[in-house]
Amino acid sequence: MRILIADDAAIIRAALARMATAAGHEIVGEAGDAEETLVLARAVEPEAVVVDGRLPPDGAAPLIARLSDLLPRARLIVIAALDERALVRAALAAGAAGALLRPILPAYVVRAFEAEP
Repeated sequence: MRILIADDAAIIRAALARMATAAGHEIVGEAGDAEETLVLARAVEPEAVVVDGRLPPDGAAPLIARLSDLLPRARLIVIAALDERALVRAALAAGAAGALLRPILPAYVVRAFEAEP
Protein backbone atom coordinates (compact mmCIF):
# COMPACT_ATOMS: atom_id res chain seq x y z
CA MET A 1 0.00 0.00 0.00
CA ARG A 2 1.21 3.52 -0.82
CA ILE A 3 1.12 5.55 2.40
CA LEU A 4 1.39 9.25 3.25
CA ILE A 5 2.34 10.04 6.87
CA ALA A 6 1.18 13.32 8.44
CA ASP A 7 2.64 14.14 11.86
CA ASP A 8 4.33 17.29 13.13
CA ALA A 9 7.00 15.22 14.93
CA ALA A 10 9.74 14.02 12.57
CA ILE A 11 10.68 11.21 14.95
CA ILE A 12 7.12 9.82 14.84
CA ARG A 13 7.04 10.06 11.04
CA ALA A 14 10.33 8.16 10.88
CA ALA A 15 9.14 5.45 13.28
CA LEU A 16 5.87 4.97 11.40
CA ALA A 17 7.74 4.87 8.10
CA ARG A 18 10.06 2.14 9.43
CA MET A 19 7.15 0.06 10.72
CA ALA A 20 5.09 0.42 7.54
CA THR A 21 8.07 -0.30 5.28
CA ALA A 22 8.97 -3.38 7.33
CA ALA A 23 5.38 -4.56 6.79
CA GLY A 24 5.83 -4.25 3.01
CA HIS A 25 4.24 -0.86 2.41
CA GLU A 26 5.68 2.07 0.45
CA ILE A 27 5.95 5.52 2.01
CA VAL A 28 5.14 8.03 -0.72
CA GLY A 29 5.40 11.16 1.42
CA GLU A 30 5.72 12.71 4.84
CA ALA A 31 4.11 15.96 5.98
CA GLY A 32 4.40 18.09 9.09
CA ASP A 33 1.09 20.00 8.93
CA ALA A 34 -2.32 19.94 7.30
CA GLU A 35 -1.51 22.14 4.32
CA GLU A 36 1.61 20.16 3.43
CA THR A 37 -0.46 16.98 3.74
CA LEU A 38 -3.03 18.24 1.25
CA VAL A 39 -0.35 19.34 -1.22
CA LEU A 40 1.38 15.95 -1.04
CA ALA A 41 -1.91 14.04 -1.19
CA ARG A 42 -2.79 15.76 -4.46
CA ALA A 43 0.69 15.10 -5.86
CA VAL A 44 1.21 11.46 -4.87
CA GLU A 45 -2.38 10.15 -4.57
CA PRO A 46 -1.68 7.74 -1.70
CA GLU A 47 -3.79 4.68 -0.97
CA ALA A 48 -3.65 5.49 2.74
CA VAL A 49 -2.94 8.51 4.93
CA VAL A 50 -1.96 8.32 8.60
CA VAL A 51 -2.83 11.58 10.38
CA ASP A 52 -1.71 12.66 13.86
CA GLY A 53 -4.83 13.48 15.84
CA ARG A 54 -3.37 16.81 16.90
CA LEU A 55 -1.80 17.77 13.57
CA PRO A 56 -1.40 21.55 13.24
CA PRO A 57 -3.20 23.77 12.81
CA ASP A 58 -6.65 22.27 13.61
CA GLY A 59 -6.18 18.59 14.40
CA ALA A 60 -7.11 15.53 12.39
CA ALA A 61 -10.88 15.79 11.88
CA PRO A 62 -10.95 18.82 9.52
CA LEU A 63 -8.04 17.42 7.52
CA ILE A 64 -9.60 13.97 7.29
CA ALA A 65 -12.83 15.51 6.00
CA ARG A 66 -10.87 17.27 3.26
CA LEU A 67 -8.85 14.14 2.47
CA SER A 68 -12.08 12.11 2.24
CA ASP A 69 -13.25 14.42 -0.53
CA LEU A 70 -9.86 14.55 -2.24
CA LEU A 71 -9.06 10.83 -1.99
CA PRO A 72 -12.39 9.00 -1.70
CA ARG A 73 -10.80 5.53 -1.96
CA ALA A 74 -7.91 6.16 0.42
CA ARG A 75 -7.78 4.52 3.84
CA LEU A 76 -7.53 7.32 6.42
CA ILE A 77 -6.14 6.47 9.86
CA VAL A 78 -5.91 8.81 12.86
CA ILE A 79 -3.18 8.53 15.52
CA ALA A 80 -4.40 9.15 19.07
CA ALA A 81 -3.73 8.38 22.70
CA LEU A 82 -6.01 5.96 24.51
CA ASP A 83 -7.63 8.80 26.47
CA GLU A 84 -8.42 10.85 23.34
CA ARG A 85 -11.78 9.21 22.62
CA ALA A 86 -13.46 12.45 21.51
CA LEU A 87 -10.65 13.10 19.02
CA VAL A 88 -11.03 9.57 17.59
CA ARG A 89 -14.83 9.92 17.36
CA ALA A 90 -14.47 13.22 15.51
CA ALA A 91 -11.95 11.71 13.09
CA LEU A 92 -14.19 8.69 12.44
CA ALA A 93 -17.16 10.98 11.85
CA ALA A 94 -15.05 12.96 9.38
CA GLY A 95 -14.21 9.83 7.38
CA ALA A 96 -11.35 8.00 9.10
CA ALA A 97 -11.43 4.24 8.69
CA GLY A 98 -9.72 3.56 12.00
CA ALA A 99 -7.25 4.65 14.62
CA LEU A 100 -3.72 3.81 15.70
CA LEU A 101 -3.54 4.19 19.46
CA ARG A 102 -0.35 5.16 21.26
CA PRO A 103 1.97 3.56 22.06
CA ILE A 104 2.14 2.48 18.44
CA LEU A 105 3.51 -1.01 17.99
CA PRO A 106 4.48 -2.60 14.65
CA ALA A 107 1.62 -5.09 14.93
CA TYR A 108 -0.86 -2.19 15.19
CA VAL A 109 0.53 -0.66 11.99
CA VAL A 110 0.23 -3.99 10.17
CA ARG A 111 -3.41 -4.38 11.27
CA ALA A 112 -4.32 -0.78 10.38
CA PHE A 113 -3.40 -1.33 6.74
CA GLU A 114 -4.57 -4.91 6.35
CA ALA A 115 -8.11 -4.35 7.61
CA GLU A 116 -10.78 -3.69 5.05
CA PRO A 117 -11.99 -0.06 4.86
